[in-house]
Amino acid sequence: MTTRVREYLLSEEADPRAITDILRARLRCVEEPVQTARRRFFDDFDWGAYLAGGAIEERRTGTGLELGWHDLGDEGPALAQAVDTMPAFARELPPGPLRDKLVAVVGARRLLPLVTLESELQPMRLLGEDDTPVVRLVIEESRLDDGRPGSGRSLAARLRLISLKGHEAAFAEVDRLLQTDVGLIPANAPLLQDALASVGRRPADYSSKIDYALDPNQRADAAAKEILQGLLDTLEANIPGVRANLDAEFLHDLRVATRRTRCALGQIKGVFPADLVAHYKEGFAWVQAVTGQVRDLDVYLLGFDGYQRSLPPRLQPHLQPLRTFLLDHYDGTQEGMVRELDSPRFSNLLKEWRVFLEAPVPETASEPNTRRSVKAVADACIWRLVRRVRREGRAITPDAPPEELHEVRKSCKKLRYLMEFFQSLYAGDDIRDLIKQLKVLLDNLGGFQDLTVQSGHLTDIARQMREEGGVSTDSLLAMGALIGDIYVRQERAREKFTELFAAYDRKENRRRLKALFASKEAR
Repeated sequence: MTTRVREYLLSEEADPRAITDILRARLRCVEEPVQTARRRFFDDFDWGAYLAGGAIEERRTGTGLELGWHDLGDEGPALAQAVDTMPAFARELPPGPLRDKLVAVVGARRLLPLVTLESELQPMRLLGEDDTPVVRLVIEESRLDDGRPGSGRSLAARLRLISLKGHEAAFAEVDRLLQTDVGLIPANAPLLQDALASVGRRPADYSSKIDYALDPNQRADAAAKEILQGLLDTLEANIPGVRANLDAEFLHDLRVATRRTRCALGQIKGVFPADLVAHYKEGFAWVQAVTGQVRDLDVYLLGFDGYQRSLPPRLQPHLQPLRTFLLDHYDGTQEGMVRELDSPRFSNLLKEWRVFLEAPVPETASEPNTRRSVKAVADACIWRLVRRVRREGRAITPDAPPEELHEVRKSCKKLRYLMEFFQSLYAGDDIRDLIKQLKVLLDNLGGFQDLTVQSGHLTDIARQMREEGGVSTDSLLAMGALIGDIYVRQERAREKFTELFAAYDRKENRRRLKALFASKEAR
């Protein structure tokens, strides 16, 4: 049976020791030694642990350092293991249940500290008639640790009731007593949430996902500004992590926000002056360019273990010089990118862009779609791309060059972004299902394009390694085998495209696309 846990909040006026006296008078209690602990809570930038319903906690006591996971809803047993130091990434933990759990919820993202507490815990055992422990209690007093001894604010004390196997009735009886006789109130939020609120943090305050609630009758230019401002918020939120190179996802999210910005500027047509659109499209294309090399290196380094496993066992060790080459070039490339992000060009681009986006929309404007409803403009923009994707996808033949599949990919990506921007304007599950199908198609096309680019890049890297000297024949053979494997996977992806596009282009989908986005004249 799952261990049951219930937490109660003690009022600010309540003395935890008085509560202990009440329990001692009403129940047979055995107090255990008081424990002190320094507790740090962690999550990734996306709040992966919190959104999965759990907390990652580093706890330092007199006996050492422990890292653990527990469910915020107190369902299921906690996972914990001793560690020498707090790992930067979940993958750095030794193999085991805790590592598996954390990798599942935070992936390759860095574990970032959220809040630190100094806690004093008074454990107690409640005994049955035969002196067998039937319930455990822990009274916990915590103070925020802001790095200055004694300066942190105290949080409301808590009492935690923990069931023991085979004594569920005793748990229910003590639960009733604490609420009805002692007057304790069950906590409606976990300790982590209260601690975060005390330092001005709100869980899940960042997400790279697109989630707009647009009014169908809203002016198109105002809606476009709302969309673009959300993308700018995402881009700016990731800049510190990119500068510090905390993990590869910061740069990935920054680049996706940049790519979506360029798409919105190019595809939501007729709402902003043409010269302004051209200026900012050029500016964000520059951002995409100056961040591209580091992203390429990230992709190769993150995928290196997979590259190695794809080779015959004899060749796998000989691929290691490729990792060394990538790492040797990484720091200099990262530093060059950060110089660009620290430049006046970048800061002025973002500053001027935000000023424009936050300015009220003009009462009068010459652009044709400025004062049209966002729903009318969204219909037209999406329907135009629906027809382009259909036309380009149907034109792909078995011997079509990679450039043509890349054009289909770009059109599919623009169509997906527009559907996501304007999703709130369309009722029902149809648009969500269409977006999912586009994602499947894009996974295939993106995989094909990535493999195309990688085969060319790896060929250039092998040539550069040979020119710089010190690379063995076996390592060049290993890289050649890797490139050959990439070519094989590329052809499989090309063959799969025909099947996936046929599924997307089936009659039912065409009907739904037309019903959702086509004007009456186009139906």
